[in-house]
Amino acid sequence: MKTLKFALPVLILIGIGAGVLTLWPKGRVEQEGPATVLNAGVLEIAGMRHRLAGIVPPLPDQHCVDRKGTTWPCGQEAVQGLRKLVTGTPVYCRPRPGSTDLSDCFVGGTSLSERMVRGGWALACRFGRDDLSNWENNARFLASGLWRGGFVPPTPTDKCAG
Repeated sequence: MKTLKFALPVLILIGIGAGVLTLWPKGRVEQEGPATVLNAGVLEIAGMRHRLAGIVPPLPDQHCVDRKGTTWPCGQEAVQGLRKLVTGTPVYCRPRPGSTDLSDCFVGGTSLSERMVRGGWALACRFGRDDLSNWENNARFLASGLWRGGFVPPTPTDKCAG
């Protein structure tokens, strides 16, 4: 009976571990450390790339038009927005099971995807657990980031990867 009490929890943990390993992308692991910003939606930690799940960032060379009709480099400003969020602080990224490049990344326990959408520097995917559309609507209302002028979303965000 004592063996069963010990063996059962061990077998359960082995089963859970095997299930996680079959869903975990090969070669991708949880990471924490300083991150390099590659664009407004991709970070690199110790040589491994992490694409922020649940968002559609502007292209790095994308330009937007403000309320006065002046063109501005919104793609590069979105990159700078992400840099401000990660500079000088460790970033924790957890790869999405079943995905080859998507990750959930956090600074101080707060999702970077959420912070990018809240600041107006990315669009929200509109499905499941990644539905950050309320934050996007708030950024639009406040005319933050991309929304400070005549920004037109580049793709339907209800079909983005996430």
